[in-house]
Amino acid sequence: MRLEQQPTTQSPDVVASTLTINAKGRLVELDQYGYLIDSNDWSAAITEQMAEADNLVLTDDHWLLIDFLHRYYREYQLAPELPILSRSLCKDQKDCRWTRKYIRKLFPGDARTACRYAGLPAPVGRSCV
Repeated sequence: MRLEQQPTTQSPDVVASTLTINAKGRLVELDQYGYLIDSNDWSAAITEQMAEADNLVLTDDHWLLIDFLHRYYREYQLAPELPILSRSLCKDQKDCRWTRKYIRKLFPGDARTACRYAGLPAPVGRSCV
């Protein structure tokens, strides 16, 4: 994955710069923290590029959590807090290995990394925390 800083035409108070990610020949803009500027740009290829840049090998459990985040976000228009994510996955999967500790083990940087990989907007408040 190649992240490149791009100059912006917006006011410097709004965004200092943007980054782009090249996923299979498609350039997508990221904010300064690595979140997609437009969540509609998300694709599995982008997630794979982000994980590669973080030296993370994605497993079925990673993808299961990313899929759950997509479904939750579509329904509620926000990302869940980590305790809610953990409880919801436990119920949804009928498998209670989905503890906060397990999620943190899967995604360095906590659920925020999972939300970034899932293409969700940058967390506000306690979402993805």
